[in-house]
Amino acid sequence: MTSSTRLRRRAGTALLGACLVLTVPAGGAWATDPVADPNATPAPTATPTPATPEVAAVAPAALGDRVLRRGDTGPDVTALQQLLRVEQTGTFDTATRRAVKRVQRDAGIEDHGVVGPKTLKAIRKADRSRQAGTASRSLPRAGSPAASQRYARAYIAQRYGWGDGQMSCLRALWTRESGWRYWVSNPNGIYRGIPQTSSRVWGALGYSTAQYMRSPEIQIKVGAHYIRGRYGTPCGAWAFWRSHHWY
Repeated sequence: MTSSTRLRRRAGTALLGACLVLTVPAGGAWATDPVADPNATPAPTATPTPATPEVAAVAPAALGDRVLRRGDTGPDVTALQQLLRVEQTGTFDTATRRAVKRVQRDAGIEDHGVVGPKTLKAIRKADRSRQAGTASRSLPRAGSPAASQRYARAYIAQRYGWGDGQMSCLRALWTRESGWRYWVSNPNGIYRGIPQTSSRVWGALGYSTAQYMRSPEIQIKVGAHYIRGRYGTPCGAWAFWRSHHWY
């Protein structure tokens, strides 16, 4: 091989190596990872931030969810104070405890001043009685047919939300049944009073026959209750009566 040939081969080899170097893209990885410089300062490692656990929201206690005693606070205490008609502070204070003990004594329960299920039942019963008494005082007196109709109009509006249209049906219905006279009975004595109901109806509501016959107010309440349960409204009862001549 001549010297000129050897020179040409060496030049070709050098040129091929340069081309190979130029074909590797910037930032590309070689077949073997480069050895790390032992004197280089390691890059700081980010410390992962622990996830904050979610805390479940605790719903405020409803009245009856727990036993209440002096010193307790919360919306259930406020609801209790509303039933007892004492200042609604949200704290079971001395005034609340006195009111609780008063209800317990009236109901024949040991007056320890703590509100458990039995005492809460007595408190709610006392509240219903108070509301019924207030409502009764706001109604006109019944008695004569005209007075009983005035009472019935006020009562069904207050108790059931029935307006004048329903009162017109009720007036027509009970005019056919009794003429709005609270002392009358049908010939066999089974159906009595303004609505001409039986003892099965007023007895189920806790009234004796004597109570029922003495009070036109009770008769109207019993009759309205019967209509509400069986026909939905006085006009429903009146429509049935016109087809059957009884209801």
